[in-house]
Order: sequence, then structure tokens, then C-alpha cells
Amino acid sequence: MDISTFKKRVNIVPVLGTLYLLVSLILLCMAISFWVLLAAENQQLRTWVSMVSGIIMLILGYILIRQVKQALKPNKIPKSGFQATTVEGLQQMLELKNKELSRLAQDLIKEQEIRGSSEKAKQIFLVNISHEIRTPMNGIMGFARLLEESLIDEDHHESLQMIIKSADQLMAILNDILDFSRLEAGDINFQQLPFTLKDSVHSIYRMMEQGAKCKDLNFSYEIPDTLPEVLSGDAVRLGQILLNLTSNAIKFTEKGEVKISLKVMKEQADRITIAFKVHDTGIGIPVNKQQSVFDFFEQVTSDTSRRYAGTGLGLSIVKRLVELQGGEVALESVLGKGSDFYFTIDFGKVSDEVKKQTMKTSNRFQQPIVQNGKGIKVLIVEDNPINQLLVIKVLENQGYEITVASNGRIALEEYGKQSFDVILMDLQMPELDGYETTRIIRKMEGDKGEIPIVAMTAHTIEGELEKCLKIGMNDYISKPFNASELYQKIEMIIEKARSSTVTVNKS
Repeated sequence: MDISTFKKRVNIVPVLGTLYLLVSLILLCMAISFWVLLAAENQQLRTWVSMVSGIIMLILGYILIRQVKQALKPNKIPKSGFQATTVEGLQQMLELKNKELSRLAQDLIKEQEIRGSSEKAKQIFLVNISHEIRTPMNGIMGFARLLEESLIDEDHHESLQMIIKSADQLMAILNDILDFSRLEAGDINFQQLPFTLKDSVHSIYRMMEQGAKCKDLNFSYEIPDTLPEVLSGDAVRLGQILLNLTSNAIKFTEKGEVKISLKVMKEQADRITIAFKVHDTGIGIPVNKQQSVFDFFEQVTSDTSRRYAGTGLGLSIVKRLVELQGGEVALESVLGKGSDFYFTIDFGKVSDEVKKQTMKTSNRFQQPIVQNGKGIKVLIVEDNPINQLLVIKVLENQGYEITVASNGRIALEEYGKQSFDVILMDLQMPELDGYETTRIIRKMEGDKGEIPIVAMTAHTIEGELEKCLKIGMNDYISKPFNASELYQKIEMIIEKARSSTVTVNKS
């Protein structure tokens, strides 16, 4: 046996301790014997000590030799012994751990599947509930606005305005719920398209102007001349943020003013950061509540909720939309004196050519719309009888020639018999829905496959516009729709189609 093996075997704590003890005892006996032999004068004592010491040293030496021999013997521990048992135990422990980890992994997969199916079910529910609510609301708001234009009696007119206002409030609540769901799921895409800043702010002003007048508030907005006229960004999300803050300011202000103001925070060659402020002289917010108002479902007090109503989602939606665009939201408020809400958003700058084109389009839509649809043939594909009647009345008032189809199959039959200038296409219909009908039309040969198609639907879930454009639709209008918006859509899309035709003929 080599020295290293010997060292490994001897270097076990029990063996090593025994060897050290035996050697120590032998040395001790030798030392005592040597001392007695030198120090003792009695010869008999010397003899007895020598004998006893010798016997003890012999016994200890014998034990020492046996211990050394035992350490030098080959290891005869069987495979089923200590080492094998230890290895097998470790293997069993590893197998148990692997089984446990596999079980945990399977549990996690099942939990993710349950969550995924639950999220999918929630999204389907929201799509359906949105469609089911918006469809009747389209009829209520549409016919109410038609009546509003024709009523002369002041009391009837006021009653009708209350109906429209209540419907608007219901739609605002529905939009808050849908926006919350999209934000919670992170299903928000921000566009980077050119838009006119003044138009975006002015449209919010026009939307909220009547509400401010009803409360006799001084409502205004201020845009510095130093700001670029056209920027690149998400004008829809900007409008949503301003609308939430402005409607909140008007709702919580009984007297005084509400004002929207803008200023440049930072400007670079291709980017600009703009700070928006919505100021009001309303009820104000206590200091200890100024952060929590941005949380989902939070309102200042339960009394505020009862007095002013609302979902408690508006400010949280504002905060999330701003932060997702890399901006910041801030609040300054004095209880009983009013509040200032600030937010910043970074926009892109555009070239002179893009600016010119955007301004041209913007100015065209600011001009009064020529409400004359004579000679324009429209195919309305809509399964709901109330919505059919509403669209017919809205368009016939402008002289459009109307044909109605209650589903996609009938629409294809009508389109096969005659030509139209534009198709207003509902999406969710029996027998053949709007998506498949559009795909079939786009596969038709010649001009038949090029007809402008506008989706007119209660589906407003994020991504619906992109889906409609992807299958070949030209534009999208959501229900409940505004009559003037519908006129604009039809006018714009027909003008674009005719311009394309003229260009092709010239070439």
C-alpha cells in the first residue's frame, strides 16, 4: 500500500485519535520510569516501577501495533455498505427532488393555462359586452340627436338633451372599463403619426364646451405660438388624456374657471417635450389623498363618489397612458380652492412637406361640410333593424341613395346586381360576417374589388382598426357614431377613391 492511501485511511478522526492516545501513554510511561530510576534511592521501588512500566508499555505497544495493522488492511466494505448506501441514498433523494420539481412545473403550467384561459374569457366577455351595449346605445343616441334637430318645443328639447347627456355618461363609463382592461393586460399600442396640435386641443374644448356652459364656467385653452403646429405622436391617446382631465375638472368645479394650457419643456432637433396643464377652481384634493387619486378605483371620499359619480378609473388611466409614453404626471391642489394637473409627453418633429400635407387635410375638415349626398349610392350592411333605420334616416337627410342588406350574404347578392360608391359594413352578423364578406369582395375582379368599405361597428377593442385595415377595409367608425363624423368619413373616402381613379386614367 502506498503512503498516500495509508494517510487517507489513517486520517479518519477515530483511528487518528486512538493512535495519538496510545503513543502519548507509551511516552508518559517511559518518562515516569526514567524519572523514578533517576530520582528514587530505594532499589526495590526502582525494580517494581520498571516492571510495571515495562508491562504497561508492552500492552500499549501491542494495542498500537494492532491499530496500525487495522489501518493498513485493504478496505473490505462491500458495495452495499456505507459508501454504496450513501450513493444510493443520494440518488433516491435526487429522484424525489426531480419528481417534486416536475410536479411543481406541471402545476405552474396548469396554473398558467388556467390564467390564460381566464384572461381570454375576460377579453371575449369584454368584446361581447362592448358590442351588446354599444349597439342599443347607437340607436338611443342616434335617434335622440335626430329628434334634437327637429324639436321646437323648449321643454321637449331640454328633456331630450338630458337623454343624450345620460347616454354620453354611460358611454364614458363603458370606455373607462374597456380602457382599464386594456391597460391591465398591457395591450396598448401607441402610434407615431403626424397631427395638428391645435386641432387636438380644440376638439376636446368643443366636446366639453357645452358641459362648462351648463355650469356657467369660464372654459378656455392657451397654446403658445412658439409650439410647432404639426407634431408626430398619438393624437388619439393625447385626446383621451386631455378629455379625462378636462371632464374631471368640469365635474368637480361649481364656479370659476377651467383652463387648458401648454408650454415647451425641452426641445431638440427632432424631438420636443410639451407640458400640459389642466387648471380648475373646484373642490380641491386633500394632501393625504393626492397620490391615491391616481390608483385604480380610488376617489377622494365615498361622499365624493356619491355626489359626483364615476368609476374612479379616469385619473389612473391618465397616469398609465402618460407613463407608458415615457412622460410624467403631477398634481398641485389646495382643498376648497382648486387643482392643477400636469403631464408631459415627448413628441417627434416633422418635415416641412409632412407639415404642409397635414395642415391641408386639417383645414379641409375645419371647413363646413357640404351636406349633399345626391348621386352617391351607399350599401348599408347591418343586421340590427334599429341601427338600419338610424343610418337610413341620417344618410337620406343628405340625399344619399340607400340599399340595405341584413347580412354579408345578402350584401354580396345586392352588390352583384348593381354598383355602389361605398359600403358601410357591420362586422358581427349572422350567416356571413363583415370580415369574410370583405375578403370575398376584395377577391373580385376589376372595379368590383376596389370599392371603398368602411367598418361601422360596436367592436372597439384595441387592435380592431388594424384588423379591419389588414383584411382590406378602408376606414373604421365606431358605434355610437356621430352623424357629422359619418358624413366626413364618406366624403373623404369617396374623394380619395375618385382621385385614385383619375390618376390611373391619366397614366
